[in-house]
Amino acid sequence: MASDRQIAANRRNSQRSTGPRTAVGKARVRRNALRHGLAATILRDPALKVEVDQLAAVICGKGADSAKREQALIIAESEALLSRIRAARADLIAQMSPTLPGQEADASQLTLPNPDQLLIQLLRLERYESAALSRRTRAAARAIFSPDARSGRT
Repeated sequence: MASDRQIAANRRNSQRSTGPRTAVGKARVRRNALRHGLAATILRDPALKVEVDQLAAVICGKGADSAKREQALIIAESEALLSRIRAARADLIAQMSPTLPGQEADASQLTLPNPDQLLIQLLRLERYESAALSRRTRAAARAIFSPDARSGRT
């Protein structure tokens, strides 16, 4: 149980915790939604859920048992996540180059983001991509080498 002194200290500390105040700090936390969005489950988005369900049905086919259906869902979720990661990577790479050849730069593109920070963000995407690839590979192996598949039963 917290003492009155600890409660008072917590209240004082919470008054100082108001989030980032500088432009640099705000720019850094703006990317948190992307980072945490990649770690979140795909099925919370209704549009993606339909796409994942359709892909899982194609992967496991009609009449698949619940275990194979579950593995197909994991594979489909991983594929959807990989698509999102690749789109985020393309966005970061686009931020590194202010204009494409043949385009003229406008005033908003005269200041480039810090390339070191963009490279760090690209490296962070590797973590999510690696996890999604591993999850997809494990699910595929489970679907192929399940006890039913080894015994020849369908």
